[in-house]
Amino acid sequence: MAESLLGEVCAWLETPAAQGVTTAERLVLLIIAERCNKTTRQMWAYKGDGKTLTEVIAARAGLEVDSLTKVFRRLAGRGLEVRVPIATNSRGQPVFAVRGRASDYILPDLPASVELPPPRKPGRADGQ
Repeated sequence: MAESLLGEVCAWLETPAAQGVTTAERLVLLIIAERCNKTTRQMWAYKGDGKTLTEVIAARAGLEVDSLTKVFRRLAGRGLEVRVPIATNSRGQPVFAVRGRASDYILPDLPASVELPPPRKPGRADGQ
């Protein structure tokens, strides 16, 4: 168990950089941190689990795998890619899962700040 990584995530969640991070995203980061190697930051699987890391995360977070995939995408959109790419597709995009191979996860370096989206222009569909 990597208590120092759990502490790192907890402390980061209190910073402005974590503003807007959802409860599910927070929980997934904490679950991954709890099982990470301190040095490599990679999540460990235990032989006694009897399930994949994806199933472990989903069960602990109380999410279906489809919902968990959405959480992973939202985290990646925030610059917090927790999935370890196993290949790239023909367009050069990372591939994180393939049939017959379990996915791996890593606790990314937590940013000190976030890049805010550009301001909306007046007259758009937001009522202005």
